[in-house]
Amino acid sequence: MIKVGVIGVGALGKHHARIYSEIDGVRLIGVADIQAERSSEVARKHGCEALTEYQELFGKVDAVSLAVPTEDHARIGVECLEQSMDVLVEKPIASTLEDGERLIRAAEENSRMLQVGHVERFNPVVEAATRVATRPQFFEVHRLSVFSMRSLDIDVVLDLMIHDIDVILSLVDSEVVEIRAAGIPVLSQKADIANVRIEFADGCVANMTASRVSTDKVRKLRFFQPNDYVSIDYAEQEGYRLSLRGGRIVNEKLALESREPLRVELESFIDAVKNRTIPRVDGAAGLKALKVAMDINLEIDRHWARRRDGQVS
Repeated sequence: MIKVGVIGVGALGKHHARIYSEIDGVRLIGVADIQAERSSEVARKHGCEALTEYQELFGKVDAVSLAVPTEDHARIGVECLEQSMDVLVEKPIASTLEDGERLIRAAEENSRMLQVGHVERFNPVVEAATRVATRPQFFEVHRLSVFSMRSLDIDVVLDLMIHDIDVILSLVDSEVVEIRAAGIPVLSQKADIANVRIEFADGCVANMTASRVSTDKVRKLRFFQPNDYVSIDYAEQEGYRLSLRGGRIVNEKLALESREPLRVELESFIDAVKNRTIPRVDGAAGLKALKVAMDINLEIDRHWARRRDGQVS
């Protein structure tokens, strides 16, 4: 029996608690949140202990999900790892590269599992697209959301676009050589909409748009490779492939079994904890996605600096 806890049971953490309470071979021991009313409500629903101090989980659980503000990931995550707890930390891995490295180092030094919550990697339609990917050469991605007060501690790149950054990095076996980006704040103090062009050493190009000030919810990724066009809808869990075969175009749906991505992710984490295997999205993958996201934000800053200086590019 794997004993688990959840630290932070807001919009996302409460779903971690729900799913853990339903997984065979897992016992949800407690949930911790600085808002006592919130932890009590979630604990009552799932028959576990309600806590306001996450340190009260120490010595009681084998693993935790960490769903707190990004700036607290490293501080709390390192402490949990040093207390011999395996950790699933929500994306992005941390607010800085240095903090991401601290988490990875703490996991290594304490022989603990560290998984980063890039949940789209566990979306059945992404798994299906991965099976048919050969050598993607061009990506077109749109991720649009209605504005909410959630995650305003980070910008749209770290909040939304990082999902697609991680997926693309998992599909392209090549290094990033150039990034061009623009973005603006609209309803918050950080960039709420951004457009990015990434070029890889092998010639692959990825165009991405992310917005959290849209009236529609859109989650779509398309890529082109020799003889194939692949299109997926993350939200609908639908995808298809158009292929040139024997001189004719074949249009086929991607074969998949629809499932809740977060459930697949948490089951994968528990499997890694139980069998002591490397998580599918480990600390290194999380850090790689964070680095690209940080480089994008640097280019956004440079773009606006050039405009202030009267240079248009």
